[in-house]
Amino acid sequence: MFNLIEKENVNVRRLLAGRVLTNIADSLFYMAILWFFKVRFHSPLILSLIFVADSSIEMLSFVFGPLIDRVYIKKMLTLVTLMQIVTSVIATLLFQVKLWRDLVIWLLLGVYVISTIGSTLIYPAEEKILPVIVSKAKLTKVNGVFQMTYKTLDLFLNAAATLLITWMSFDSTVIISAIFFASALAFYTRLILPRKLLLPNKSNEYFTENYGQDLLKGWQNLKQEDKIARLIMPFAVTNLFYGISSVGLPYFATEHLTKSAISYGGLELASSIGGLVGSVLVQRLTFDKSKIERLVVICLTLSGLAIVLEPVVPKGMPLLLLILFFTSELWIVMMNINFEVLVQESFSPHILGRVETINDSILSSMIPIGSFLGGLIVAHFGADWAIALEGIVQILTAGYYFVIEKK
Repeated sequence: MFNLIEKENVNVRRLLAGRVLTNIADSLFYMAILWFFKVRFHSPLILSLIFVADSSIEMLSFVFGPLIDRVYIKKMLTLVTLMQIVTSVIATLLFQVKLWRDLVIWLLLGVYVISTIGSTLIYPAEEKILPVIVSKAKLTKVNGVFQMTYKTLDLFLNAAATLLITWMSFDSTVIISAIFFASALAFYTRLILPRKLLLPNKSNEYFTENYGQDLLKGWQNLKQEDKIARLIMPFAVTNLFYGISSVGLPYFATEHLTKSAISYGGLELASSIGGLVGSVLVQRLTFDKSKIERLVVICLTLSGLAIVLEPVVPKGMPLLLLILFFTSELWIVMMNINFEVLVQESFSPHILGRVETINDSILSSMIPIGSFLGGLIVAHFGADWAIALEGIVQILTAGYYFVIEKK
């Protein structure tokens, strides 16, 4: 697995290193801004601005698709990361301002939005670059390695960021994030990418002279790829119910395990480990991408069954509950990685930035809606139903894919 990264393709190694460093820097920057808003302003409404900005940028990420496809991707990675270093420095200076409370709030929010837009540009760039520098035969394995690395980071990164803020200060945490951004920049600048594959030419069928028309071409190409179009909308529905279950999870954890926050953390940890194992397994197993509906049926059915069983686990069996959370995430991650590879293999690099951001926008837009509905469901029907509904919908979605796979 690691030979693939270390020996065969130096570009893959540099891209992975850059992305890991960017992820670390993003987490430090996000947590520092979040906790600064909480500690300095003592207002849930002001704190909610961070979450609103985050979800809004994710939902509108499709707007940036043509930019990702139009600009030489190495140049974009470099300029965006430089911008994130500058925003880190500006945030550090704003932390020192004690007066002009309202102005500081909006300036910090603006700095956060700029940095988050930068990350929104960087993340799809990875999906755009990988199919250019990696052969199709190894694309699933490499995607698995990347996801395995991210899942490993997820296990401790936010906790490490909060510890760093506690032990040091907001200023020091953001300065450290700038150092990580700068380290990522060093790897991005050393990428060797073929310009012909990643830059449009005048005769290219995927580009026009108009940004809006370029955006429309992304939607048209996604619609024409029947297999992807058939998969993406039901995935959006399952994301809606993921948002519902996410609201119910803290309540579910305290009802079925202990009243302590450690019960919620334990279930999240079990899911993260399941995702990590799934990203490792997907590197070892070979799936026929032409039959991806069959894989989706298997993964969604097994994940859905595990989730449906979670609310009926007796209260004296916490280990079984943890195993179910582990199992459900394992199957979902294996399915998602294979879907990502299918998207990478199905579209030209010239259109991939738009396709990836459109997919992200569709899937991301469902989660805030689900979160709102989740609050209503938990309030009126209880946390068990919020959890179980996600599993039921996954099983129904598997049935849908089973039907279209037979056609």
